[in-house]
Formats: sequence, structure tokens, C-alpha cells
Amino acid sequence: MLGALLAAVFGLPLLALLVLAASGSGEYLAHIASTRLTEFSRSSALLAILSGAVAAIIGVSCAWIVTRFEFAGRKLFEWLLILPLAMPGYVAAYSWYALTAPGSRLEQLIGIDLPTVSGIAGAAFIFAFTLYPYVFLLARNSLEAHGRLSWDVARSLGAGPWQAFAKVGLPLIWPAVAAGTALVAMEVLADYGVADFLGVSTLTVGIVRAWSSFGDPAAAAQIAVILLFGALIFLGVERGARGRRQFVSGEAEGLQSARTPLSGANSLAAILVCVIPITLGLVAPAANLAWLAIETQPARSIMAAVQGTALLATTSGLLAIIIGLTAAFALRSGRPAATAAIRFVQAGYAVPGAVAAIAILAALVVIQAGVNWMTGGAILTITGGSIFALLFAYQARFAAVAILPCESALGKVRRELDEAARNLGATPRQVLARIHVPLAASGVATAGLLVGIEVMKELPATMILRPFDLETLAVAAHNYASDERLAQAALPALVLLAICVPATAALNLLRPNA
Repeated sequence: MLGALLAAVFGLPLLALLVLAASGSGEYLAHIASTRLTEFSRSSALLAILSGAVAAIIGVSCAWIVTRFEFAGRKLFEWLLILPLAMPGYVAAYSWYALTAPGSRLEQLIGIDLPTVSGIAGAAFIFAFTLYPYVFLLARNSLEAHGRLSWDVARSLGAGPWQAFAKVGLPLIWPAVAAGTALVAMEVLADYGVADFLGVSTLTVGIVRAWSSFGDPAAAAQIAVILLFGALIFLGVERGARGRRQFVSGEAEGLQSARTPLSGANSLAAILVCVIPITLGLVAPAANLAWLAIETQPARSIMAAVQGTALLATTSGLLAIIIGLTAAFALRSGRPAATAAIRFVQAGYAVPGAVAAIAILAALVVIQAGVNWMTGGAILTITGGSIFALLFAYQARFAAVAILPCESALGKVRRELDEAARNLGATPRQVLARIHVPLAASGVATAGLLVGIEVMKELPATMILRPFDLETLAVAAHNYASDERLAQAALPALVLLAICVPATAALNLLRPNA
């Protein structure tokens, strides 16, 4: 019932997208299919796979180092390693392109010709180093939940460090790694700003071009359906990678032995592994923006944009907690219908923001017509250009971000607790409130913060659906950057980082005690 309800509400934009696609003539799609559709599809798949693989390597490596070893600065790195998540990909792309372009300030400083960040390799670099915290967070939380005794037992039986990691550590955290990598891949599939700016012809770029350049939303929806199936494939791969694995932390498993101390060259190597992603994902692009902001006089006040960003992010985060926990509870039931419904809702994460906005507009028109019929037109308009439309779009767009962490958190709660509570007469709602919420609180709160951060960085859906008197920092930065005024865009981009960084750092508090 819960899964069907969520699918009906938040899957409505996807259904509207399918209806919109079916209404088109197919002429533009046929033209693209005969010319560049193969290129679009290949670039999207390659970019998602490459970005996801590199992000997984970075995230797992850093999570393993900070949970299994003791070295100088370890506790600080636990906080710093998630901060690149606060960097919007399109902002990082602008900054890194400026840093590596021929004759840039960085090249003049170091005296070396750098490869320009562009193309598929450049886009994968941006995505991997700004999105790896998805994998790092889930992998680290999973490692800490399972304790370090399994690692110690493997080492005591003669397994080397790599053997212990491959045969004990990685299998235990594999569900979390698969979930984090799926989030990275879907984020890459849905991106437009980075791919377009760096010259990568992805399906999303083709969608936006069909909509903006050719004025054909139906054609854009048809290409978006292809992207939707790609998202479903990635979700299927993620579920297949998990298989039926489910690990819970028993009393012994949760015990924490001492971390292995590192010194000398090994300590320096661990520090270097942690420093590189932080520098490339956050410090270097942020420093370049700060330099530009110092050199440039602000065009106008950005306080209205700050207030709009905070309002939308806070409200969306609270809604995401409710939706993510409800969906995870429905998935826990194991019913095939509920599982299929929730997976359908999750696929909306791979729909580009611009296309999702079009689908939301179509869906809200239908809702408005029904409301007007029932009330005689006696209530306010709820279609595009309203806070309601924006919140609807955010929840439909970021459902996967809310659901996957909640599902991972509930997966560590023993099903025997559910059965015992039900045998004692507890209703499903009481089981959710008294057992699941307290035991999965860290994962649930993580979902709310992740959605809030994503909303602060969201650009195309906000631009299309926001009321005329509502501005956000992302929109302000984009408006300047699209006019080739990157120096003017630096200030709102930096303020956006100043808000996102503390919110991202707060994710460190929402984890099992080390």
C-alpha cells in the first residue's frame, strides 16, 4: 500500500513524461537515431561507468584507511573527506577549466603546461572528485557498523592486508558500495551543466537541445525515456551486485578493536591518499573562485538568494526524511509489487532537472484540473511558478537520494525485532516509530541532509519552476556564468559553498560511534 501510494504521487511526473513522449510524432527522434543517438548513448554510458568506478575506488580507499588505521590527522580527514560533496559539479567545471586552460594563472605559477579539463575524461574527473563522498559515507558507516574484529580475525589467521580487505572487508561493505556507486552513476546521467560546458555529447545534452533549440518538448521526452531505461539498468545492476546479501551488526560484530597504527612512509602515504581527493574536489576550485571574488566587485546583494536557498533546502530535507523512511519500510516488506513501485520512483533521479520540470508541469496541470473540478476553482493555482511545484519536483527528482540511505540503515535492523513486536500486538506504524526510526536514525537523517544539499545545488528545475520573486544561489551563479561573467558568479558560488560545507560536515555526526 505504501509503495503504491508513493509510486502514484512521486511517480506521476514519470508517467506524465511517458505520456508526453507518446504524444510526439517521433520525427526528431528518428533524425537523432540516424545521426547522433548512438554517440549520445555511448557517451552517457561511458561517462557514468568511468565516473562511478573512479568514485568507488576513491570512496572505498579513503573509508578503509580512516576506519582501519591510525595516523596523524585521521579524525580531521573523517570530516574533510565528505566536503567535496558541497561543490556543485558545474561550478567545479568552470573553475577547473579556468585553472587548466592554456595560459592560465596556474600554468604560469607552476611553469608546466597542464592538460585542459574537457571532454569525457575531464567530465569524469569532475564527477569522480565531487561525488565520491556518496560512496565514502556509506562505505565508512558500513565498516564502522560491522566493527573491526572480522579484520583482526582474518589477520590472525595469516591473511595479508590485501587478502583481509578482499575476502572479508569488501564483501561486508559491498551493499553500501553498490548503493553509493549507483547514486554517482544516476547523478552523472542526469547532469547537464558539466557535460555541456566540457563538450560531452550525452543523452541529457541531446534532451535539452531538443527542448530549447528545436522547441519540441515531446522529442525531449522521447530521448528522456531512453535515459530512464538507462537509469533502470543501473538500478538493476546495483540490486544484482547486492544480491540477497544482508548483514546486521550483532553484539560481537559491533565491537571495535584498536586501529592499526601507521608511521613513517606508511603514515605519509595514508595522508596523501586522503589529501588528494579533498584538494582536487574542493580546495583547488574553491581557492580559484575565492581569488576571482576578491578581484571582482559584487554586482548586487545576494541576501534574497541566500534566504530562498535555505527555505527550499530545509523544507525539502524534512519531506525527504518522511518519504525515504516510508519507502524503505515498504521495501522491507519484501512484496514484489511494493519493490517494483519504489524502484520506479527511484529511477526519477536519472531524469535531468530540465526534463523533470517539464514532466512536473504536465502532471500539475492534470492535478490542477482535478482540483478545480472538485472545488469549483476556489483554491490557489498549484501549477508551475509556485513553491508547491518546486517541492514536488525536488522530491520526485531526489527520491533515490532519500530512499537508498534509509534502505541501507533499515537493512541493518534485524527482522526478528519486527516479528517480535508484531507478535506483541504492535501495528506496522508502531513498529516503524518505536523500532525502525530509533535504530536507523543516523541513516534517516543522512537522507534528509543529502537531499537538502542536492536541492541547494539544483539548477535547471529551480530555474523553470521557481516563482518570479524567488531566487537561489545556484540560479544567481548560473546567470552570471552563462553570460561569461565567471568572476561575478564567484561570490554566489562561494556563499553556496559556505552553506553546503557545514551541512555536509554535519553528515559526520550521523554515523555509528567509532
